[in-house]
Amino acid sequence: MTRSKLSFVILIQLWYLNSSIAYNILSFSFIPVKSHDSVLTALLKELASRNHNVTVYTVFPSPEQIPNYEEVDINECFTFPSVYQKIPQMRSSPKIESFFRWYHHVDRFTQLDRCVILKNLLKSSKNYDLFIFEPFHMSSLLSIAEYFDIPVIYVFPNVLLPWMASNLGTPANPSYVPTMISGFGPKMSFIERIQNVGLYGTYMVFYYGWLYPVCDVISGKIHDSGVPLNVLESRVALVLTNTHFTLQSNVPLSPNVVQVGGINIKNATAVPKNIEKFINESKHGVVYFCMGSLLRGETFPPEKREAFLYAFSKIPQRVLWKWEGDVLPGKSDNIMISKWMPQRDILAHPNVKLFISHGGLLGTSEAVYEGVPVLGIPIFGDQRTNIKSLEANGAGELLDYNEISKEVVLEKIQRLLNDPKYKENAKLLSDRYRDRPMSPLDTAVYWTEYVIRHKGAPHLRTAAADMPWYQYLLLDVIAFIVAVLVAGLLIIYYTTKFILRAIYGLICGGGAKKGSSKSDKKKRN
Repeated sequence: MTRSKLSFVILIQLWYLNSSIAYNILSFSFIPVKSHDSVLTALLKELASRNHNVTVYTVFPSPEQIPNYEEVDINECFTFPSVYQKIPQMRSSPKIESFFRWYHHVDRFTQLDRCVILKNLLKSSKNYDLFIFEPFHMSSLLSIAEYFDIPVIYVFPNVLLPWMASNLGTPANPSYVPTMISGFGPKMSFIERIQNVGLYGTYMVFYYGWLYPVCDVISGKIHDSGVPLNVLESRVALVLTNTHFTLQSNVPLSPNVVQVGGINIKNATAVPKNIEKFINESKHGVVYFCMGSLLRGETFPPEKREAFLYAFSKIPQRVLWKWEGDVLPGKSDNIMISKWMPQRDILAHPNVKLFISHGGLLGTSEAVYEGVPVLGIPIFGDQRTNIKSLEANGAGELLDYNEISKEVVLEKIQRLLNDPKYKENAKLLSDRYRDRPMSPLDTAVYWTEYVIRHKGAPHLRTAAADMPWYQYLLLDVIAFIVAVLVAGLLIIYYTTKFILRAIYGLICGGGAKKGSSKSDKKKRN
C-alpha cells in the first residue's frame, strides 16, 4: 500500500472514530403500558446498537442482554394496578373520563423521593450527556436532568397534549388541531370546534389547576434545585412524537418538535408456521382481529362476542383472532384463536385483507405502513381520533362500541372487504406514510445526537416557550390597542364636545346680545 493510500485510510478511520462518539444516555420508562414503552425503547435500543451507553430505569425489564444497554428494574418505585384489562360497558360520551382516569395514579409518585434506587442514582458519580423519557402524566422527572445538568428529550407516543405544546411554544390552535381524545377528524364542523375548544380548556384547567401543582411538589422532593417545574418544562430541548402528517392532522410544529411516526415498526419476519399455513390456505384472504395489549378480547360481553362470531361465520375469509381465553364458545371453522400473535408480521402478509382493531396508534401505524384497511372499535384515549384520521383518508371505518350488533358488524366487514376503494386508499396512504428522506428511527437518532452535539440545542426553541400566557395570547397588545382606541375616542368625543359648545356659545351668545340691545332701544324710546 502506498503512503498516500495509507494516509487516506488513516484519515477515514479517524473521521469515523470522531463521528461515532459514544454518549452516556439516561432514560426512565415508567408508564405501565407496553405500547408506550415500545415507542421509547425502540429509540433506546437503536442508540445502544450505535455504541452509545444507555441506562434505562424501567418497569418492563427484559431478560434479553444487549450490548451497551443496561436496565434497572424500578417496579418498587412505580407501583400501578393492572389497568384496562377488561373491555368496559361504554357510555355514550367517554371522552373526558377515558383520558383523565389515567391521572388518578399520579399520587403514587408522591413518595418517589423515598425510592432507594432513585436515591442511589442521584448519589452516583457517573456523568450523563442526555436524559430521555416520556412525560405522559408526570414531568417531575425533569428534576433528575436538572441534577445532572443535562438536556432533555421527550419521546411521546401520540400528538402533543395542549399543555405540552404550550410549554414548548409550538402552536396548538383548537380551531383546527383536534385534541387527542376529541375523536374528531382533521376537518371539524362548527359544533365539533365548539366541543374541541371545550376539551382544550378542560385540559388546561386540569393541568394547571391540579396536575401541575402535584408534579411540582414531586419534582422538589426528587431534587430541590429551586427551579420551578414550569421553567424546567420550557427548557426541554426536543420532543419526538410518534406521529406523521400523512396520518394525523397536518399542523404547524416548531423546530423542537420532530415527527417520527412509525418508529416502532420493525422489519417484518416470517410468521410461525401454523399461522402461515392458515393464512396461505385461505383462498379469499384473512381478517386479523386484535384489541391490543391492554384490552382482553375474552372480556367482550356475550352479545358483542356473538355479533362478531355471527359476522365471521358469514364471510368466506378466514379469521385470526387474538383471544386470551382457552376456549372461544361458538367458534366457526374459519377462525383461529391464539393468546398471542405476531401482529407486525401478520399485517405484512399480502393475504391479510382487513384489520379489526381498537384503534391504538401502534397497531394503526403498522396497518397504514402495510396498506391494510382498518375497522376500528375505539374504547378510550386517542383511539377514536386515530380511526377518524383513517376515515378521513378513506382507509378505514369506525364501529361504535355501543352500536355493535350482528347486522352492523357484518355490513361493515363486508363493505371493507368487498369495496376496492378501501384497499386502494390504504395503499395510497401507505405510499405517503413511507415516503420520507430517512426512516423514523434514523430521524430520531439523528436529532437525539444533534441535541447532545449542540449542548441542548437551545436554538431550536421558539421565543414563545419563555413567554407568559398573556403575552403569547397577545392580551397585553390587545389591551394596549383597546386602551389607545378608547383614549382616542374619548379625545375625539371631548374635543368635539368642546368645539360644539364653543360654536353654540358664539352663535347663541351673539344672538342674545343683539336681542338685548334692541329691547334697550325700545325702552329708551
